[in-house]
Amino acid sequence: MFVVAIDSVAGAVSSLERQLDRHAGKDLAWALMYAVEGAPIAELVAAARRKFPGLPVFGATSFQGVFSSHGFHRGAGILFGERSEPTRVAVTVSAADAGQAFERARSACSALVESLGGQPQMLLLHATPGFEEKVLAGIASVFSGEVPVYGGSAADDEIAGQWRVFANDSIVKQGFLLVGIASDLRPSGGFLSGYLPTEHTGKVTRAEGRIVHEIDGRPAAVVYNEWAGGAISGELDGGNVLLKTNLLPLARTKGVSLGMPRRLLSHPHRVVEKTGSLAFFTELSVGDTLTLMTSMREPLVTRVRRVVQRARGARGRKPRGGLLVYCGGCLGVVLDQAGRISDEFNAEMDGAPFLGIATFGEQGAFFDKGESHHGNLMCSAVIL
Repeated sequence: MFVVAIDSVAGAVSSLERQLDRHAGKDLAWALMYAVEGAPIAELVAAARRKFPGLPVFGATSFQGVFSSHGFHRGAGILFGERSEPTRVAVTVSAADAGQAFERARSACSALVESLGGQPQMLLLHATPGFEEKVLAGIASVFSGEVPVYGGSAADDEIAGQWRVFANDSIVKQGFLLVGIASDLRPSGGFLSGYLPTEHTGKVTRAEGRIVHEIDGRPAAVVYNEWAGGAISGELDGGNVLLKTNLLPLARTKGVSLGMPRRLLSHPHRVVEKTGSLAFFTELSVGDTLTLMTSMREPLVTRVRRVVQRARGARGRKPRGGLLVYCGGCLGVVLDQAGRISDEFNAEMDGAPFLGIATFGEQGAFFDKGESHHGNLMCSAVIL
């Protein structure tokens, strides 16, 4: 595997062509590309496929930039896999909305099994924001939790719907990309929050989809504001609270490992006008126990080392390559430290190449077997 990094949108295609000239003659099997919204995605894909005819090129858009083993790039990055390596991928991209996502995810899984000649060991998911849980439900109905899902929701720079997922000639503004991975290298993943719990906890008593109306029988925004020390006092009648809550999300516990709760974060982004309800980027249900979490800038950077360590586990094998999924909301807090995030990931990779994306929602599994989850403000890693 190797990475090509493109540092700006201007001249992106010529930069890619020059760098690929250095790898002429290699027998490439696949290419995963992450790029900012302004990058010429179709032209970059076409350029790669001109150099290597028939090469599958697939990926998603990223918030503000792309991480790689060469740094942080306000352009694009591509991780290339070679046929000589014992990792095979199969790719499907689907246009879908919330009503179609479940069935189209089922169909995508069947297509991947047929292409790989068997069940994948891991799935990489990049969906456009809004219905990630439905995609995961469709996947789970086929694989019953036996295949872990890692990935993140496609992003843009301004939360303006300019996100895209793509594969070869198909660029999709609403839908999902699903990649099946089968490898003798036994891919492994890590998924964590990097936030700490506070003493504040309560139960959802009224909710609908991604809107929580009440916590402990009281308006959700009022309860949250009390827990958060008045952080959203100015928006209790309605308003955007995205930037006031990214260091103070809510969490649900999804099991315990080595005595430590595994917490899945949900990011409140809006107080619904005149209702006191809170809107999130995840679905929440009546009966969910929520805990207010907190973090600071430095742990959001250094957690990257821990997620690689968790993905590598106790096996200690040398990585051949890796993927980083890092929340765009967290990156917004530490954007001036984006290069350090790449450095932290690099430090745990023993020199192996990696590619990373900043997302508007993260998917991952806390355990080798069982449910994969959709959360916010999370960090995940895939290691080959």
